[in-house]
Amino acid sequence: MPKKVVDKIRHSASLILLSRNTKFPPGSSDYNALLFTRNSKSTFMPDASVFPGGVCETVDSSPVWLRHFSRYEGSAKKLKKICKGAASTKGFNENLNADISLRLTALRETFEEMGILLCRDRKTLTRTDGYAQFSEQFDRQHWQRIVHNDASKYLTLCEELDVVPDLWSLHEWSAWRTPSTFQKRFETVFFLAALQAQPKVLTEPNEVKDYKWRAPLDYLKAALKKELWLPPPQYYELSRCLNFQKLEQLRLFAQHRSSERDVVIHPVIYKCTDGFVHLLPGDDLYPLDPDASSEKIETGISMAEFRTLAKKNLHRSEHKNQHESQLIVNFESADGHVIPLDPKTH
Repeated sequence: MPKKVVDKIRHSASLILLSRNTKFPPGSSDYNALLFTRNSKSTFMPDASVFPGGVCETVDSSPVWLRHFSRYEGSAKKLKKICKGAASTKGFNENLNADISLRLTALRETFEEMGILLCRDRKTLTRTDGYAQFSEQFDRQHWQRIVHNDASKYLTLCEELDVVPDLWSLHEWSAWRTPSTFQKRFETVFFLAALQAQPKVLTEPNEVKDYKWRAPLDYLKAALKKELWLPPPQYYELSRCLNFQKLEQLRLFAQHRSSERDVVIHPVIYKCTDGFVHLLPGDDLYPLDPDASSEKIETGISMAEFRTLAKKNLHRSEHKNQHESQLIVNFESADGHVIPLDPKTH
């Protein structure tokens, strides 16, 4: 019998940050995504190319943030619009709702890792074009080092600059849970934000080996050519972006569906004779308890044979190795999301 997994799952947040590209080739998307490659000495997924993000800290949900936001006219009302449903505003004045604190995590980590401060001042707070704002007119290297060493200093930075984190331009895009086969486990909310102009990146040397601004399809093709490694969530979400050639179309889609509660994508890993299959929610073979086993589940058959066992619905990724991946989805998402497209045929 499989051993019941009782690992504690930590909450985290990541940011799919997109910037308009005015020099895109014909037939390509008019935007680039920002990913960085983790340091080789990283304790979690070294050398992986990932979106900025990290673990939620206690300070990210501290009510002291509400006092800061209250200094800006109309911001409290705007904050409530971020929260989902009537229940989300319960106790709003006493503590931060998760819809707010997770956005703070994504923005803080993006500044710590990439030196990009997405924020609004008193003039830009009322902007409604849906694009994120950023500030570079301060000693970013100095403050990046301070905030990286002490997450509570992110609030101090905002106070010093007289700005608020640009929560309103972050749209909830998806949620992923680390498989039960991993020792370190996270439930990560991915947010999406769009920029009209590309900010200057200032990487944190202890965490970041290098970074790129590239079109989603370029990342996916590079991964298939073994030029970089995209973990399954990054591969999946970049493949979703292939549905949109225009940044404005993608931004509007993300904005309109951000009020939906995402189906948490919790992969369950099966070992086949020629690779590994990550079963995802909605697949006919997806188990009732995705946390039932702490080991990869042996099938004794090939990935193609395993695929035939599903009666109708397929939602899985098949991996021959770290670089050769294939996403298979043959039904519409229950949460109104777009399905990923195959970069090999796009």
